[in-house]
Amino acid sequence: MKKLFFVVIVSVFTISIFAQDKSHEVVSEVKELTDFHEVIYQIWHTGWAEKDIKLLSSVAPELEKSGESIVKAKLPGILRDKKAKWEENVKNLSACINEYKAAVTKKDSVGLLNAAEKLHTQYEILVRIVKPKLKEIDAFHQVLYTLYHYYSPENQYEKIKEAVGQLKEKVVDISKAQLSAKQKAKEETFKKLATELSAAVDKLEIVVNEGNNKKSIQEAVENMHSKYEELEKVFD
Repeated sequence: MKKLFFVVIVSVFTISIFAQDKSHEVVSEVKELTDFHEVIYQIWHTGWAEKDIKLLSSVAPELEKSGESIVKAKLPGILRDKKAKWEENVKNLSACINEYKAAVTKKDSVGLLNAAEKLHTQYEILVRIVKPKLKEIDAFHQVLYTLYHYYSPENQYEKIKEAVGQLKEKVVDISKAQLSAKQKAKEETFKKLATELSAAVDKLEIVVNEGNNKKSIQEAVENMHSKYEELEKVFD
């Protein structure tokens, strides 16, 4: 009896830990990049803006340390499809930091200001890789992620049905999303692809309601995932 009780407790604990792990996986954030903003803020909004060479030089050690943290950072699961692009631009960031440090060592004021500008631009590129294009798309993706990578491959039918219900709500929010002024030029394409994504969600719902046919469900999930990827790339 004691052994059975122990097994139950361990199983519950394991499930709890797994659930926590998945909750971390669906957050589109890299903490090291968020922390890096403190250094960039000093460099860009004070040092570069005021042409304060002394300040720019003084933050070089902090910049190097923060840069090393970003190199070692791991992307959350929800950003796994961004890995190649992330790694490429982390290398570019490291090159910018090296250029910045070299300018400090040479006491090259003009070179340091130019390096600071390049560094800020590269930082913004990394932010755009991580930051969701629209909060509505991000909310949809958080549900899609667990469905696509866990529930569907493992044929967790009840979880799949629950996720589909959530996706039905999230895709409506996408159709009502307000685009920013910068995004307006792509509004027509966005609406077209949002409609196609909605249709793919409807198709998945029909397949799921027909019963637990693993092959049919996985095909419908794959189709919906492809439609999501097309929509997500509109603002690249």
